[in-house]
Amino acid sequence: MKCPACRVTMYVAEHEHIELDLCAKCEGVWFDADELELILGTGEACALEGAEVQEDDLRCPRCRKTMQKANIGPERGVVIDVCPDGCGLWFERGEVPALCRDLEASGWRLEPAVRSFLGDMFNE
Repeated sequence: MKCPACRVTMYVAEHEHIELDLCAKCEGVWFDADELELILGTGEACALEGAEVQEDDLRCPRCRKTMQKANIGPERGVVIDVCPDGCGLWFERGEVPALCRDLEASGWRLEPAVRSFLGDMFNE
């Protein structure tokens, strides 16, 4: 699969049979539909809310439709790209750790294995 930001081929990292697509060039990460909830064990805490942000539009690496901006997390402080057809979520560099910090600041506790996996992957 090609990175939606820089169009290079992404590589796959696996955690408990969940495969995330990562870009070595821009350090973004693609979560297929429901993978974020499977990894973080969150539901409502990661609900999406539309965002009005002035950034370049990216295309979904699965269906090629223009993705929409959305705020995510309990404080809605992280803006990500979301496929309108539900293919998945695109996090640019630093947005996954920002979401994890937002979740933990709101009282959410990440499992140690998840924290280790994400920390190793994102140097957090």
